[in-house]
Amino acid sequence: MMTSTPSQACMEAWLNCENLLITLSNKTTSTSVRTKRVLDECAQICLGTLEALKKGVKNCNQLALLCVGICEECAEVCERYSGSLYENCASACRQCSTVVSKLAVAPM
Repeated sequence: MMTSTPSQACMEAWLNCENLLITLSNKTTSTSVRTKRVLDECAQICLGTLEALKKGVKNCNQLALLCVGICEECAEVCERYSGSLYENCASACRQCSTVVSKLAVAPM
């Protein structure tokens, strides 16, 4: 999965985190509170970054930096589990982190 723009990368990460959260909420097996919290935070921050990018908010490099950080953390958490949903989420978050990191360091 290659995404070309920060908006696409944020959307992919957001969707993957949300899908995983929905799946986890419907499962009877327990998942750590931290895992769910990181997934939820990542989804929210990616969605917020996506909205800021779509609206052309100036100085969104701080938000981009936050997005990079939470995406890295989320990918690390997901990589501890097995299963395609976790793997897809980790991959989407890593991709988002890579693409959005260019915004985080760019002067706006």
